[in-house]
Amino acid sequence: MKHWIKLSLAALGAASVLAGCAGPRYGDVAAKISALEPGEGRIYFYQPKTSNGDKVPHPAILVDNARVGKSKSGHFFFVDRSAGTLEVITATDRKERKDPLVVPLAAGQTQYVRVDVAGGKQGLRLEQSPDAAQQALADLRYWGAGRREREALRY
Repeated sequence: MKHWIKLSLAALGAASVLAGCAGPRYGDVAAKISALEPGEGRIYFYQPKTSNGDKVPHPAILVDNARVGKSKSGHFFFVDRSAGTLEVITATDRKERKDPLVVPLAAGQTQYVRVDVAGGKQGLRLEQSPDAAQQALADLRYWGAGRREREALRY
């Protein structure tokens, strides 16, 4: 009987771990992502998979001082915002009083913010090439709508 319980707990643990990685890949759902509302733009946040990406803290990412989520190695998420000039920063950088990343967002435009890991912490940069960003996104997994500011995918 004890063997059966241990086996069940092991299976439950494995299922939990796998469920955390089970988001759909960008390449599989890109065509299903909803169109933008008039007057809005979209910002994708993505962090390519790296060997040390899961070993660093994952501070909150803020857009105009509103928390929109956390980045995770090998994953992406996106938010839609009204057109304008937006300020994007991690909670750690805000606490350290660093300057935010300025993201100009026109109506109907999509911008890409890459999250890189350097010096044991995350850094944000605006990707200038949409093609390079989409290529990097292709194999990344969707990092759910864990916050109401994130957009949910229907796939």
